[in-house]
Amino acid sequence: MTETTVTGVARPPRPLVATLLGVSTMTIMASATITPALPGMERHFAGQPHAELLVRLVLTMPGLAIMVSAPLLARLSGRTGRVPVLAACLVLYTLGGGSGLFLDSLPALLAGRALLGVGIAGVMTTSTALLADHHDTSDHGRVLGLQGAAMGFGGVVALLLGGVLAAVDWRGPFAVYLLALPLLVLVLRYVPEADAQQPPDAETATPWQPRLLGRYAVMFLGVVVFYTVPTQAPFWLAEVGGAGPAAAGALIAAVNLVMTVVGLNFRWLRARWDFPVLVTAMFVAFAVGLVVLGVAGGLATAAVGMVVVGVGIGLQNPAVNGWVVASVAPGTRTKALGLLTSALFLGQFASPLLAQPVADAVGLGRTFVFAGVLAAVVGVVVAVVHFLRRR
Repeated sequence: MTETTVTGVARPPRPLVATLLGVSTMTIMASATITPALPGMERHFAGQPHAELLVRLVLTMPGLAIMVSAPLLARLSGRTGRVPVLAACLVLYTLGGGSGLFLDSLPALLAGRALLGVGIAGVMTTSTALLADHHDTSDHGRVLGLQGAAMGFGGVVALLLGGVLAAVDWRGPFAVYLLALPLLVLVLRYVPEADAQQPPDAETATPWQPRLLGRYAVMFLGVVVFYTVPTQAPFWLAEVGGAGPAAAGALIAAVNLVMTVVGLNFRWLRARWDFPVLVTAMFVAFAVGLVVLGVAGGLATAAVGMVVVGVGIGLQNPAVNGWVVASVAPGTRTKALGLLTSALFLGQFASPLLAQPVADAVGLGRTFVFAGVLAAVVGVVVAVVHFLRRR
């Protein structure tokens, strides 16, 4: 029995949607899964040259590969179809991610992580495009919200499962990447290509038009400010509240839970407000949460700040992804989403590079406050541009 949207268009079968949502959870596991394994990995490779630096590059290498490969894979999917690229990239994801189970040199491990990054790039761009392709435009808010919720839930699972497996052996968390194999089977069984038609009244643009570049910049700046939380918050929580790794991990997992709750309710938010308003609200949440976190004098206040930041993270993926999807024709969705994915991971790569000198100069608390002020400024710019365009 099929459901229908508010416009009377049949919704796709539930196995198809569930498969694509499951695939989306794989993208959030790129770094979170192996974070608990880093100390054990560093001990294991202590005898190799530059082990301390190379172990940290194991965490960031997928992001570098994603930045480079996402636009190329998006272009390829326009020629071969989205499903073949998604299936091939799930294979690369499995091989690259699972390589940590047996590789025993850091250069080889880094090569495997680069392969994982290529797989993630293809999975991110094609899964979002396929979700949009298989749903009527009126249903995009609901399904992209569900995707955001799935990614938040996947982050919680990755943190918890990675911690448990790392307690057994540092290689244990790499087994989580093998979950892509059953998802590959489900993709081949349940996910066809979609003949997505552009609604006659839809706003369209090529992926390189200025307004699209502005939306990529919104994603980049949003990631730059919120990524101060996973990279800097554990040290700040220890400083202001004496929080150990377990407490810090629990609070970061709570942020992912908030992201899940926001994603589940995004359909109602999208029905009431348009994308620029939601993006403005995202930056307001970042600004308030980061400032509260930065001025916190104890763990409880810091936790409140992190939860508010989680609201912004919950809005980010469905709002910015939806804004870009709504702005391009179906045939160019993967190209635009490929560029958006590159902007996202460029922000992840740039955030610690920008934040660390500030933290060294003025301290972690003021770094969070400065990040909050930057978020507020970007939110004001988005709101003003939206107001002027409506005028």
